[in-house]
Amino acid sequence: MSMANEINTTKVKEKSNFFLRALKYFVPWKGDGASEVFRKIMFVASVAVFAVSLDSLADYLRADEQELSYFEEIKSLEPVFEEPESTDTIDTTANEGTVTKVENPVIKVEPRELQEWALPLLERNEDVVGWLKINAVKDANGEPIINYPVLQHDSSNDYYLHHNIDGAQTESGSIFADCVVPITLEGQADNITLYGHNMLAGTQFAGLIQFKKGADFIRENPIIEFNTIYEKNQKYVIMATFCGIDNEYQDGGDGAFDYWNYRDFADSGHYSFETWKSNIEKYSWISNSVDFNEDDDFLTLSTCSYELGAVRWVIVAKKMTAKDSLDEIVESYKDKDDKDIYFFKAWRDVNGNKKVIVGV
Repeated sequence: MSMANEINTTKVKEKSNFFLRALKYFVPWKGDGASEVFRKIMFVASVAVFAVSLDSLADYLRADEQELSYFEEIKSLEPVFEEPESTDTIDTTANEGTVTKVENPVIKVEPRELQEWALPLLERNEDVVGWLKINAVKDANGEPIINYPVLQHDSSNDYYLHHNIDGAQTESGSIFADCVVPITLEGQADNITLYGHNMLAGTQFAGLIQFKKGADFIRENPIIEFNTIYEKNQKYVIMATFCGIDNEYQDGGDGAFDYWNYRDFADSGHYSFETWKSNIEKYSWISNSVDFNEDDDFLTLSTCSYELGAVRWVIVAKKMTAKDSLDEIVESYKDKDDKDIYFFKAWRDVNGNKKVIVGV
């Protein structure tokens, strides 16, 4: 055998021996002890779990991309409302000294009738009851992220947790109104509660978390646009923000504020306007000069927060009327000291009597 052939044969054997040794190191082999077999089985199982996890992650990212694309399609359905007859603007000074223009809404009271802008949406899904837009948080293209139709199921507050406007099942669901008091031509709740998921991708109500930044952020972004299908050009001004609590802690706490149960204020009992107002004022993380009474209309936005289990981040706003001065309201926003905020018992047990902010 020539020297060249001998060298080549040696290289092949060495290569073969390397792979054989590697295989024996990672895969159970005849003659292995019990501990060695266990180690190798755990290694193989870990590799299998890692491979499945990678595949699941890839599926999640693909689904996430598809959802983002779907949301862009839904946002393209945004109604074009008739321009108000006039608009004024006021200057609000941000914390860094920059100046932001905030549109001063023109308030009109019109007969309650189904609006033309709603017809294409109702053709897509008859459960559509309105459109919500919040300019405070924008995507990379400078477009509002919270810019969605609002749906309302006839009998369930669970259905639209995981169904979109086309009835397809999806993790992100839809923005939906509390079904207990239907939004109809005849009327609606005094306080409409809208629910939406706080999605990791930033969709649905994830943007609401930015309002945890406090008075400076709200001063620049005081307005929520919400129109039922019987309205147009209606705007709400933020009057309270707080961390609320879901059903999970209701029986184990101190009678925490069940804000979602306050719908109509004709009730003089537990769910009266005065009780609601008292809770709003003591739970809110901000103070302001918004003047409100039981004849006003209100909007409550609720989404998941993660300071501890079952916590909800809640924003309450009042529908503006001709008597409201937006410039005065904007100037009045202030952050409340922790000592002036009421925190429910489960919160105090974990976080103490202080604001704890997660997600901003």
